[in-house]
Amino acid sequence: MPKFPSKEWAEAYCKELNRSESYARSARGWVWPILFVVKNGRKKGFVLKLNNGKCEGVEWYDDASKADAPYVLEATLQDWLDIIQGKVNPLSAIMRRKLVLAKGSYSIIMRYPIAALEMVKAAQRVPIE
Repeated sequence: MPKFPSKEWAEAYCKELNRSESYARSARGWVWPILFVVKNGRKKGFVLKLNNGKCEGVEWYDDASKADAPYVLEATLQDWLDIIQGKVNPLSAIMRRKLVLAKGSYSIIMRYPIAALEMVKAAQRVPIE
């Protein structure tokens, strides 16, 4: 069982996204990689290379400050876990500033609410140590 956050967890998450027909349908049109940053002490993170409902790969960073992507989402470890466990809706987390869109367009992200929820459902299917 992979630990969150880790390269192994991110790779398993990418595979789970690719198994989801619901995600594939709802994310058509989304063509931008997303950098997910965990802000606890040293920032760790991973880039999901997302393209039209598919995850085309993962890049892991022990130091997320060395990573870049058109969209960057940042949260504390606990806030990420709350989102992954379904305790907090990702869009309401953005509105409450628990999940920070550090880079990218809010108006574009808000066009994909179902894709965001499908991403959370896929994350819930990836075990966390």
